Amino acid sequence: MSTKTNFKRIALVAVAALGMGVLSSVPSQAAPVGPSVTLVRNGTASIISGTTTLSQDSTTAAVVLVNSLMTAQADSLTVSFVAKATPAGSTVVARMTYLDTGTASSTGEVRTSALNGGKATVAGYSQNVLTDSVTAGTDRWLAASGTSGYAAADFMISLDSAQAVAKAGTYTWTVIVTPYTAGTAGTPVSGDVSTVVTDPSIGTGVTAAAGTSTAVMVAGTSGSPAVAGVDDVVTAASTPPSTEVGFIKITQKAADGTPARESITVTTNIGNLGLNDGGAAGKSLILQASTTGIDEINIYSDGSSGTATITVKTASVTFAPKTVTFYSTTVSKYTVTQLATVIGSSAATAFVVTATDATGNVIKETTNTTVYAYSSDLGVVATAAAATSGQLCSAYNSTYGGHYCQLTGSANGTATITIRNKSTVALSTVSAEAGKVTVNLNVPVKIALAFDKATYAPGEVAYLTVSATDASDNPVAPGSYTSMLKTGGITSSVAFGNGSASADSMTATTLPFNTATSGKVSSTGVYTVKVYMPASGGAVEAYVTGGTALAAANQVKLTAKATVTDNGAAALAAVTALATTVASLKTLITTLTNLVLKIQKKVKA
Repeated sequence: MSTKTNFKRIALVAVAALGMGVLSSVPSQAAPVGPSVTLVRNGTASIISGTTTLSQDSTTAAVVLVNSLMTAQADSLTVSFVAKATPAGSTVVARMTYLDTGTASSTGEVRTSALNGGKATVAGYSQNVLTDSVTAGTDRWLAASGTSGYAAADFMISLDSAQAVAKAGTYTWTVIVTPYTAGTAGTPVSGDVSTVVTDPSIGTGVTAAAGTSTAVMVAGTSGSPAVAGVDDVVTAASTPPSTEVGFIKITQKAADGTPARESITVTTNIGNLGLNDGGAAGKSLILQASTTGIDEINIYSDGSSGTATITVKTASVTFAPKTVTFYSTTVSKYTVTQLATVIGSSAATAFVVTATDATGNVIKETTNTTVYAYSSDLGVVATAAAATSGQLCSAYNSTYGGHYCQLTGSANGTATITIRNKSTVALSTVSAEAGKVTVNLNVPVKIALAFDKATYAPGEVAYLTVSATDASDNPVAPGSYTSMLKTGGITSSVAFGNGSASADSMTATTLPFNTATSGKVSSTGVYTVKVYMPASGGAVEAYVTGGTALAAANQVKLTAKATVTDNGAAALAAVTALATTVASLKTLITTLTNLVLKIQKKVKA
């Protein structure tokens, strides 16, 4: 008996009719809507060592989700499967069984009913079904009590573990779902699902293929790469030695997808490599692959800094080289970016510090031990209890691209901030002046409104900024200030384009003054909204009126002005300018011509 005949005889039929109330709009001819076959997971199995018998259970079998919207009680689906690809010599039989309802919204229930003259009686009503050679003697039915709704169910395709001749390789099936309305078939849909069977007895003679084998680097000690199939970027401290910083997952497969088991050769110029089983580690190793063809090569620090180039190959496949950056935690240089020049009594991110080692590699410490902030005036900015000690900045932050230092003001004034590599001046060997920070604890009494440019192209991004100053016209510190604007917030003479700041942002009266808002960075506290200029040219004005938090004299209407360049006007101006130039050139040519004629006459005379 052929494998194909076996598959046909054991294939199951699932019929689903699900009701969830009458819809406001129902098709004139009821029919299942959008039946689909979705892969839930491919299966795995292994051959029991020394036998040809399979080992597989429900947790490793292949699963598909069948889903459809049923529009009437006469709707149904038949679900069957056929073999698409099977390893040569295998006589393993596959079976399809129902697992459970596929989604939380599916209210159907599963029953087993015997076929009766081409019909199955379920939940008190009859439903036409197919009775061809692929229909089993008893079938599972997914039924609902209503007339319309969603029906979904998971079906498992498993390999019969009792079969005597199992072969390693990939078994692939096509699942076919046919919609029916009152016994009339619709257009079938299908999807593929597979199970990979491995054989632990496979030896080293199986050839690995470049097209099916992979080597992927993962940062850390476990898990998967951030992007499936793509190497993680691995950067780690060079000390202490023997610390695992990442691993390379090698999967060897033959051209047909079956496991391969060639020996693995790995080398590196910096760091050490070793198998995940805790065996010997070194810079150049030849390793025996595991019986599954899947191995993890750990990457360890060795105390050296620099860029490690790691080569990975088997007897038949050379993989793309991997690189790991090991940095020293000994600081050679600081690069400082100042984010805030004015701060208040709340912690504010004032500086971002990028520390590099002697080879120029960025120090990306997850536990900071190399960046400390020192204040020249502890009465203004108290970074520590004594001037000889510093304040520890944050661990490396990839968003900022360095260690950020948050400072808090104690009293009005200005302090100079210095960055050092140790917690005390006495221990520090590297330093850099970060910049001056002004502390302003005064309240705002006046605001200003401005566009970030005077002229814009049609539809161009523009930033409207509200800034505030104290009674001495000094910028106030970042923070949230209430009643800064009169009710209505920011208004404009023309409507801004699509994508502009939300109405809530434009009409806010309590404003969070920050050093970075709406994508615009400022060294002082401001409130910024992002808008898109109108598509047509002309003058644009924005307005605000000072709120009750300001001095009475400053509760006035303010205007910010900008111009949108009119493309048509610009083109006309260019044409006019060109016409003027041409006229001037024509006059010059006429003058030169007359001069030449006069010269000719004199020569003839």
